[in-house]
Amino acid sequence: MAQLNSQVLKWAVRRSGLSEEQILKAFPKYPCWLDGSWTPTVKQLRSFAGKMHVSVSELFADDLPNYALQITDFRTVDDTPAQDPSPELFDTIDAMLSRQDWMKGYFLHEGFAPIDFVGSYSNAPLSDGVKSQIVNDLHALLKLEDDWAASCKSVAEALKMLKDSIEAVGISVVINGVVNDNTHRVLDVSEFRGFALSDRIAPIIFINGRDTKTAQIFTLMHELCHLAFFQTGVSNAPDDEDTDIAMERFCNSVAADFLVPTNTLVTYWENSDLDPYAKVQVISRYCKVSFMVVARKAKDTGLITERTFYFLYRRYKSEALTETKSGKGGGNYFYNKQYKLGTVFSNAIRTAVHSDYLSYRDAYYLTGMNAPSFKRYFEEVA
Repeated sequence: MAQLNSQVLKWAVRRSGLSEEQILKAFPKYPCWLDGSWTPTVKQLRSFAGKMHVSVSELFADDLPNYALQITDFRTVDDTPAQDPSPELFDTIDAMLSRQDWMKGYFLHEGFAPIDFVGSYSNAPLSDGVKSQIVNDLHALLKLEDDWAASCKSVAEALKMLKDSIEAVGISVVINGVVNDNTHRVLDVSEFRGFALSDRIAPIIFINGRDTKTAQIFTLMHELCHLAFFQTGVSNAPDDEDTDIAMERFCNSVAADFLVPTNTLVTYWENSDLDPYAKVQVISRYCKVSFMVVARKAKDTGLITERTFYFLYRRYKSEALTETKSGKGGGNYFYNKQYKLGTVFSNAIRTAVHSDYLSYRDAYYLTGMNAPSFKRYFEEVA
């Protein structure tokens, strides 16, 4: 009879992120499974495998299963390479890769043209000149002027405008804070902010919807920069801290220059009598970005010294001027679904069904909706 592999059991528990208390509450005999003094039932094994997000057969494998990240890892945690992905991140990437595969097949069938921006800087150096060119290209591509965000009444409105502008050129944007629609499987912002799946026909940008909306705006631009270099990978480079990875620093700099134009920053700074902290607050509200994005840009532009920057940083952190996290569950199901599916994917599903390229059954599966929800979403919302 096959024996459970105790090392696989321990690996599965570590990967799940569940505490020892949670494991013992659900499976009181778990320590006995490890030493072989107690054999779990088939029902218990299925339940355990389900909670660990692995298959039952893998619990009996001779070697540890390979659940390494499926795409390039641009993340660092405390200046060291990130660890293996959580089941939530792994399953989210897997779902988006499957979505991209379907979209690419459909778009090629329909004769869609490649998106020129994707890969347009594949061989370019990470220089200031290239950075300026990319920022100019982004303004032209998205048809957004320097002060585009100032016309938005809120950060949420700015996020929607930016998302819609990106999707208008054929780049799919997905914003979700959970795995598919499972509110029990939350995506951890400390693990990743977003990822890009580069493809000239069906590129996808995924944004962690648990992040603040200003951070989501910043990550959107950061991931767009990765698409310009035709890079597929996951990022967690925050907008308020340094990263040791050159490409991540470059993408952060592109995002900052696009969202906080230098002319806007310098003009306001030199014509305001406010103290530096208040200036940063005003500009961050105007540009719909976080306090630290403006503070760092002010430092990089030479408007403040490094000493002043760290003073602002410490004051900002000590006063805990943080936004309410979005994506905490609740809200309108169909409104949330618009962000989880995105316009590019929704439109593709609609036209594929109507042209008989895609069956309704497969459409329900691809969108994660049942028949009534699917009908209502595409008739009243999307």
